[in-house]
This record gives sequence, C-alpha cells and structure tokens, in this order.
Amino acid sequence: MPNSNQKSKPINNDYFPSLSCTSAFFTPHKDANHLNAQDVIHCLVGSAKDISTVTFNCFENGKELTINGEIVANLIFEIQTKLEIIEKILPLAFEWQESNKGGAK
Repeated sequence: MPNSNQKSKPINNDYFPSLSCTSAFFTPHKDANHLNAQDVIHCLVGSAKDISTVTFNCFENGKELTINGEIVANLIFEIQTKLEIIEKILPLAFEWQESNKGGAK
C-alpha cells in the first residue's frame, strides 16, 4: 500500500509526497537507449494486462465485488504506476526515429 494512502501512519520529515508520482520519480539509466526502453515498455504492458485481468476477476460476472475493495484499489494503483512509467519512457523508445528524420532522403 502506498505511503500516501496510509492514514494511520504519520508521514515524517523525510517523506516528500511530490516524489510519489512515478513519472516524477523515475529516471531512465544514463546508458539506456531506445531498445532498452522498448523492452521495458513491453514488459510493463504485459504486466499491466495481467493485473487488469486479475482486477476484473475480483468481480462476479463483472458487477459484484467479491473481495475487499482495498485489494482492488491497490491493483488499480499498480496499473496506474506502470502506465506512468510507460508514459515517462515512451519518448526514449522512439528516440531513434527522431534522430533519423533529417538523415534519410
């Protein structure tokens, strides 16, 4: 469960809520290139699809929630986190196209 959602646990002076946003926190490795970014995105999309299937299975006939809602909320948060990372590294995945635009005639 994310620290920002825990009401019973006090947030200390070492916690910076603005850094809880994955896209603000995540920085690609300095040696990463478009191929690394494509592999990471592929992995994250597959994982998000699996989590969405699990989340859907938390409902009976797609309507009635059959488990604790907090579990579903955490699954949705996990999907959101993966999408934020994908959003952050997507430009790197297509960086090679930008560098080749002016070169080919």
